[in-house]
Amino acid sequence: MPSMPHPAAAAALALVLVAVGTWCNRRWFGWLPDDLPRAGRKQHARPMPLAGILVVPAALPWLLDARSWWLLAGFVLAAAVGFVDDWQKEREREYDWRGKALGLGLAAALAAIEIAPPLDAPWLWLAAALFVFVLSNATNFLDNTDGVAPALAAVSLLMLGAGGGPAGAIGFAALGFLPWNWPQPRAFLGDAGAYALGLATGVFAASAARHDPIWLLAVAVQLADFGQVVVARLWLGLPPWVGDRRHLTHIAQNLGLPRRATAPTFAAIALLLALGARL
Repeated sequence: MPSMPHPAAAAALALVLVAVGTWCNRRWFGWLPDDLPRAGRKQHARPMPLAGILVVPAALPWLLDARSWWLLAGFVLAAAVGFVDDWQKEREREYDWRGKALGLGLAAALAAIEIAPPLDAPWLWLAAALFVFVLSNATNFLDNTDGVAPALAAVSLLMLGAGGGPAGAIGFAALGFLPWNWPQPRAFLGDAGAYALGLATGVFAASAARHDPIWLLAVAVQLADFGQVVVARLWLGLPPWVGDRRHLTHIAQNLGLPRRATAPTFAAIALLLALGARL
């Protein structure tokens, strides 16, 4: 059988899929949900297509080739949950947080089987599922500034997978989406793309940390933002799942970091931390 192309090909595939998908959405039929401009946290002046769902098929060939069935199931389910949420938001309807948490929790539980079989190691599987669930949400939390979420996912996944295998393919797919989202955004990742990338990041980070906890440095930026913003919201008596401008990216911009410099700055920090884990 012919061998699979290098996972770097997933970057080109994602780039093309987003180009074709957004063209069809604009010219043929509107199948992608839009992020509508609104006062407050939204900073774009026109509707932006939420095209992160197209990162999923860009990485699928490598997941299928690796026979990573549980990761594949969780990856697709997380994207589907996010895609439904994206459509609900366009219609200005709130996807009930309990339904979303249940769907994302199931996706994390399925993907965590890739790390530990629930019948043989139930506590390890449960801890892995919780970690994957947190990383899925943490990545979505950071999808608040152009380029930050795909850049961080790309850095974490490429370092965790050393640029190869399914982790490399998903990381390169995130990298292929990046030109559409930064420096001049033409599409947003949306919940579908953020949940899928976060779930994959969580699986590979948990798998690596199981053998050496130092690999948690590869996702330290995502975890730091998630932890501080959840604590801040709870302290203020706000629901943790309701968005605001208290993220590390917003704090950095309030301190003077230019918006366009935010993604490369956070990606550089993540890269340095991941390199520290690898050394």
